[in-house]
Amino acid sequence: MSVPNSHQPSRRLIALQKLMLLAASKSRGAEDVGRTRTITQSMESLQRRVRGVKETTSTVAGVPVRWFRPERADARLLFHVHGGAFVAGSSLAARAHSRLARCHHAELVSVDYRLAPEHPFPAALDDVWAVYSEVAQDRPTVIVGESAGGGLALSLVRRALDRGGNTPKGLVTMFPWADLTNSSDSFVSNGHRDVLSREGLSRSAMAYAGDCDLSMPLVSPLYGSFAGFPRTLIVVGTHDCLLDDSRKVSTCMRAAGVDATLIEIAAGIHGFILLPAPESKEARRQISSFVGTALSEP
Repeated sequence: MSVPNSHQPSRRLIALQKLMLLAASKSRGAEDVGRTRTITQSMESLQRRVRGVKETTSTVAGVPVRWFRPERADARLLFHVHGGAFVAGSSLAARAHSRLARCHHAELVSVDYRLAPEHPFPAALDDVWAVYSEVAQDRPTVIVGESAGGGLALSLVRRALDRGGNTPKGLVTMFPWADLTNSSDSFVSNGHRDVLSREGLSRSAMAYAGDCDLSMPLVSPLYGSFAGFPRTLIVVGTHDCLLDDSRKVSTCMRAAGVDATLIEIAAGIHGFILLPAPESKEARRQISSFVGTALSEP
């Protein structure tokens, strides 16, 4: 099911995105791993944990993780996979989802998986799988991921299904990077109005894939099987360079019999959900509703 947002974009969304595009244009052509990490860290530093949720760090299966525990948490779990083009990002990004954890009385865990190019595929997938295997057993779980983390979440579900792990109750993937060949037409149609660039993502893709083919299913989950996937919510903006990734994933999921819902936010660019705009608030409301329904299923 596709749920397009037909409303005109708000003035706030347009203004905020113009600022982001201006900042991105100044760094075009100068993207490298160090700069990507610096920009990502700056964005993560703006995220705030909501009151009533305790934040701690620990290790699970030898992998660093960050826990968010509401005062009235039960057995339900939100398993978060952060973005950052596989070369940047951290579990701090999960602070943006702490309200979701509090609302549904669920513990939230985010994984600091190893990053490329120092640790190419399958290091990141191995890390999220190791943690998931330990913390999600016999617990109602929804996996949440954004951007590269959204693609990695897709690969995680595939591995869990193939290896007989705990199948999550649901999957929320926001503007997922699911095709690391970066061959989609939306790179052309949205290249001038999104913060992403095909050139920058292609460098990150090569760093992450290492010696593996970019179209290998666990590297680019778009080329894999979606048979057996749980109900899935995909959220993306129509000005995102990865728009086609979301559309193609949703099409493949429905062809495989998956209960998949695609929400397209008019004029939203990559990462729009982190902006203080009405569209972001509405998208979060729909995500919360989806998570609540998924976690309540027997």
